Amino acid sequence: MTMDRKSLEKQQRKDLLLEAAGTVFGRKPFDEATMQEVAAEAQIGMQGLYEHFPSKQELYEQVMLRRAEQFFVQAEALLRADRPPLEQLRAMFLAYADQFKGRAIWLPMFIHDRVYFDWGFESRFLPRLKEIYETERSRLKAILRQAVEAGQLRDLGEEFLTQLCFGVLEASLYHSHRSGIDESPGACVDRAIACFLQGAGVSA
Repeated sequence: MTMDRKSLEKQQRKDLLLEAAGTVFGRKPFDEATMQEVAAEAQIGMQGLYEHFPSKQELYEQVMLRRAEQFFVQAEALLRADRPPLEQLRAMFLAYADQFKGRAIWLPMFIHDRVYFDWGFESRFLPRLKEIYETERSRLKAILRQAVEAGQLRDLGEEFLTQLCFGVLEASLYHSHRSGIDESPGACVDRAIACFLQGAGVSA
């Protein structure tokens, strides 16, 4: 029983540190953020921080991995339903918006690492994180391919359409955050979808 309680307390401290690290890494680039700032944000001593995360690199990877795992689970549930392609696309966009609407500070960090992944640069990815990103991208490509085959999108190439999807969604999330308007994730997604279809829809 004592071990169970200790394990729970340890996990709670780890969760607290990951939340604090997400805030710090959202404010500053990886190279500028410090472990001291994370410890201060979490209101925990440096020894306690290093007991859980021996390096800034590992802490950063764990923050990104947690976000990716959360998205992965949410997307699995949303995309399990049998929907037309554009409805599937909206569901996937909504999974992203739900992730970042309450944690807008994570968005710059996510965009930075996704750019590294998309362009094939050397990055800080864990093998599991890379696997999740590859799965996300494959899912999105499959949805876009179905939409093209259904005559709902112009055939502009899977890579171009994929990048356009991420671009309009990130722009919409950024606008929602910067405007200060309290809008739902659905409204943010609808704006992104409208912009995407304006550029890639068959009537464009």
